[in-house]
Amino acid sequence: MPLTGRLQGRLFTECAEWVWEQLQEEGIQLQGELVELILVTERELGIHTAPLDVIAATLVEEFERRGISTRPYPVDARVVRAVLEWEDDFLGFANIPRADS
Repeated sequence: MPLTGRLQGRLFTECAEWVWEQLQEEGIQLQGELVELILVTERELGIHTAPLDVIAATLVEEFERRGISTRPYPVDARVVRAVLEWEDDFLGFANIPRADS
């Protein structure tokens, strides 16, 4: 499903890269592609406006269903929530409400 909100193209890439950098500074080891996958999948499933805990739990279940696993660091609800929290910060800086993203 193509991205249809305001967070797409270069802005999407900038968001994903910025989130990844913030995670690295926090000591959370996660591939940049997984940050992008989280951002895309929450929109693909149409859940990006739900509460962050709901989004995180749903994405973990979806990734398990799809057989997506990572080594050596698992992608669990805590990690997904960290991505979502940094995404919220980026959206705030960009003045984009989550519902419009």
